Formats: sequence, C-alpha cells, structure tokens
Amino acid sequence: MNPLQKLIGRCGLTLALAIFLTVNAPPARAAGPMEDIKNLIEEVQNILQTKKDKPTRLRLIEQSALRRLDYQEMSRRCLEKNWNSIKPAQRSEFIRLFTQLLRASYAGKLDDFAKCTVTYQGETQKGDAAEVRITVVRSNDKIPVRFQLLQKPQGWMIHDLVIEDVSLVENLRNEFDRIIRASSFNALLKCMQLKLQANLADLQEACPSPPKTAPQPPAKEGG
Repeated sequence: MNPLQKLIGRCGLTLALAIFLTVNAPPARAAGPMEDIKNLIEEVQNILQTKKDKPTRLRLIEQSALRRLDYQEMSRRCLEKNWNSIKPAQRSEFIRLFTQLLRASYAGKLDDFAKCTVTYQGETQKGDAAEVRITVVRSNDKIPVRFQLLQKPQGWMIHDLVIEDVSLVENLRNEFDRIIRASSFNALLKCMQLKLQANLADLQEACPSPPKTAPQPPAKEGG
C-alpha cells in the first residue's frame, strides 16, 4: 500500500470520527473548538453504547454530515485555481460527487471507530480559523490527526484533515489537478461518477474502465 492509499484508508476512519463528533451536536455556543470536540466525542460515545444498528447510524451520519463537514469549502480547496474557471453547474456537480465519495469512505469505518479511543493534544486558534490536535488510538496503532476548522454561523466547520502530517485536501488537490491537466474537468467528473458506480470509495484509486458498448454495424451504402 503506497502512502496515498494509506492516507485515504485512514481518512475514512478519521472522517467517521469527524462525523461522529457532530451527531446530535448542540447549537453553537461561545466555547473553544477543543472544548466543543471533547463534548461532542462524549456524546458520540454515548450514542455508540446504545448499540444502534448500522443503518440507523448511517442515517444519523447522513443527516449530520451536510451540516457539520464543510463540503463546499473542502471542494473549493481541492480544486483551488480550477474552482474559478469552471461553471456554477460544474461546481455543484463536483460538490455532489465529492460529498458522496467522502460519505462512502467513512461509511465502512463505523465499527473501527467504536474500537478507538482519543487523546487530546491541544488547539490553536487565530481569528475564525482553528486547529485541533488529537491522537486516534487503536489496539496496534496511534494516528496523529489535526482538524482544520473555520468558524461559521453554524459553528466550527471542518474543511481539512491532516493525518500523520499529510493533508487530505492537498493530496486530493494534486490528484484532481493531474486528471484535469491530462484531460479536462469533465473527465474528472466522469472519473468520480465511475468510482461511485463501481463502489470505489478510495479517491486515490484509479478510475475503472468505462462500460463497453456494443459495436455499431457499418452503415449500408446506397441507402
């Protein structure tokens, strides 16, 4: 497994954590991002102890994800300079596909997170930006994670995850830019569509081959 695949695999686990932090989250209040995260993790641990079935947990995730992960900001940062050169309809389609792929990447990590513990390393806050540093501890692994957040009217919103000093957004930006430069933005959208159709949650995994179409018979001459 190469470093980027390892990052995406761990991203799924950490995105599950990020979503769990937001399930049944209280209204935004005048507290620091670290305090918010600690309180939310305690709430999530209580939810996990109820032993809800997986479909119920997934529904909770889907209900909260759009409100707590800043998919639009993540999308904008992943496309960077390409963001301003595409049409509004293309932006909307990219955000839709990007959101679905990220959901798929963390949906399979629910059980993994239930086995993890979290230690808190600290926070840094400057204006409306903040970084919260934690370590996700598993039985045979410790994963240092930094949440990059922006304060919005609805509270602190996550726009990037830095896992073992590697930024998810930066890596995806490089991958998306490579596809766009090699072909086009529409080719990137097609790639993302094919991943969803083939249930490939790994954003760094190569696109599957397009479905083959039956060859058309040659046109008859003379009508």
